[in-house]
Amino acid sequence: MCFNSMGQGPTMNSRRSIRLALVALLTLVAAALAPGAITGAGAAATAYTDPLETIGASERAGYGLRWNAVTPETTANLDSKLNNVGVTEVLESANHPARSCNAAERGTLPTAPTASASFCWDTGDATTPDWHPQSITSSGDADDDGAWGTNRLILAGWSYVGTGTGDARYNTVRVAFIDYNNPAAPKYRWVLLVTPTSGGENFARVAAHAGGMAWYGDKLFVSGQQGHTNAIYVFSMQHILQASVNSYAIGKVDGGYSAWGYQYVMPAIGSYSYDAGTCTGNVNTAVPCVGSLSLDRSSVPNSLVTTEYLNNGTKGRMLRYNFGSDYLLNSSTASGSFVPAVQGYRSGVGNMQGVLAHNNVWYVAHASASSGVHGHLWGQTTTRSVATCGGTYQCWAEHPESLTYWQSTGQVWSLTEWENLRTVFAVPLSSLPD
Repeated sequence: MCFNSMGQGPTMNSRRSIRLALVALLTLVAAALAPGAITGAGAAATAYTDPLETIGASERAGYGLRWNAVTPETTANLDSKLNNVGVTEVLESANHPARSCNAAERGTLPTAPTASASFCWDTGDATTPDWHPQSITSSGDADDDGAWGTNRLILAGWSYVGTGTGDARYNTVRVAFIDYNNPAAPKYRWVLLVTPTSGGENFARVAAHAGGMAWYGDKLFVSGQQGHTNAIYVFSMQHILQASVNSYAIGKVDGGYSAWGYQYVMPAIGSYSYDAGTCTGNVNTAVPCVGSLSLDRSSVPNSLVTTEYLNNGTKGRMLRYNFGSDYLLNSSTASGSFVPAVQGYRSGVGNMQGVLAHNNVWYVAHASASSGVHGHLWGQTTTRSVATCGGTYQCWAEHPESLTYWQSTGQVWSLTEWENLRTVFAVPLSSLPD
């Protein structure tokens, strides 16, 4: 600060200079924090308001997936050892009542648009630091009439974080089967995701972050984890098995099979790996890690869309893979294993937690890393990028995760992550930018 010769504080001219300097500084800070003007270190300015950048066919060729099926014999062998139940039986055994959200939880819901439906988890699940909700899908994905048989339900994937990467259960995945037949009183039962081992003689946990999930026909698609070769795990609603022993163990034990105290398990029937090798998760030029994913029923054929989580300043990639027969992704080779990325874009929105594509508009959910700060939801095409509430960017949910569209009701569903602030909510698709 500049003082006059008598040491009595700044002169009039210096005070004006200080005010101008402060105004200039605040302007720079505001510009730096604005979602439309975030830059990456050493990179050209990347704005959330930038339209999508198209990824050409030659680059997309390196983003294909490869199908790795569990043999039918392995699946049949494991099925023979445990009681195979259906979705209805899981719902009928639902033992966790959802509840109305309290004031703090309601404070995490979007402010624009406002939620058309919401509920919260039972107290234990709402407050645990060990498990984090990450992904969401529904019977609205599974079938275009919005129901699975006679049931309407929501699935939410949670990932175990525990004490961190050294924990033996780190990135274990459980799925809440939420009975939504009565929207006024949802209830749910947990199902643990596993993978068959020893030719179906045993099973082990699936290690995945589960940042995205999509239910299509009888198949459930769950994203893997960063820095690995498995992009997406696939499960089948035809193979939900009931554990025969209740103990703190997983797999074959004396007297039968246990699943860490969970009553039901879903064994994987296969997985999609990155054809180009291990994904990196830190740059947008190497193999992209599938962060989140969702189903697009508006495309012909129906397709799966994915996004990657990259920090502000690095344009994350969004990719599309077409579905083929038997509700699996469409392969383009005689071997039936290679699945090409048929479309791809780079988005200027940072920290993308969820992705949804509908009628050629891509919706991406941004999450702020700060506590108490809402995120953004952007509608993007190759010609524009628009936030849900115009100039007020932070109006989406606080700490939001993935997105899914329930076509028969016209609602987009999502959920929030942090303990004590966990909600499940819906907004009308018609309230989002088109």
